[in-house]
Amino acid sequence: MAHLLVFVVAPEALLPGDGADWPSLVEAQRRGVGSGVALRLFRLPDDWPGSLQALIDSGKADATGSDPIEPVDGRRSRLCDAVVPHFDPRSLWIGVYAISGSAFSDNEVSDNEVSDCQVSTSVPVPGDGHPASRMSISGVERLDAFPLRDAENETCWFYPTEDGAYLSWENQRRLELLPGVMAEQPLQTQPIPYQRPDLHVLWSLMADDRSLTCVGLTYGRRRIDWPVVAAVPEACATWTSFSLDSMAEAQYCELASCTVFAQDGPGAVPGAVR
Repeated sequence: MAHLLVFVVAPEALLPGDGADWPSLVEAQRRGVGSGVALRLFRLPDDWPGSLQALIDSGKADATGSDPIEPVDGRRSRLCDAVVPHFDPRSLWIGVYAISGSAFSDNEVSDNEVSDCQVSTSVPVPGDGHPASRMSISGVERLDAFPLRDAENETCWFYPTEDGAYLSWENQRRLELLPGVMAEQPLQTQPIPYQRPDLHVLWSLMADDRSLTCVGLTYGRRRIDWPVVAAVPEACATWTSFSLDSMAEAQYCELASCTVFAQDGPGAVPGAVR
């Protein structure tokens, strides 16, 4: 028997109760959180002579978010490439579910993985790389459900903390997520213990925001990942250049910002750099 712990973040009314099945968990997560932001952070070389305006004008800083900086000593400048779902602890709940079933062999996983979200529990669940795609689910038990605002809180540093100059790229997008699982969590041969105090909401300051933003959740000090089934990006993205100085009164300093728009050809249609 194979066992897995999964997490669904959604309004209370959408969370399946006792006797749920896997398709109902998938549907609840799909409807529960439908948007997020893609964020990439780049470290600028020391004494970099360029500017955000020059990167925009040359088409290197475009709506796709590709690294606009030439590698230095063969190393790329990208520090972060993340998709942060819009988890709102004020309105959302979290449901914790134990799923069990028969594990597939590697050949069965390869032969049977599908991409359709509406599947019966007699075949693998969707999502390349999702641990649940490696099992035929026969049981789903709801272990807990409570408002996210009641979870333990934990702070983290999402933006860089070292002094220097940086670029950020942000793109809002519509998301379709699968139920969350602990990062790099393989199927277990025994039921996984669950305790509510071990579930934490992660908060971080983003750029120069004065208030914290929910950037994710952890369980037992392990990150919870919500695999992305589909992502539809907005046609525009925002580039920002900023610097960090730990000795300054305001450690974060925005230098310039610009919104660029996607187009069929190479490059981007720039907005006004401010």
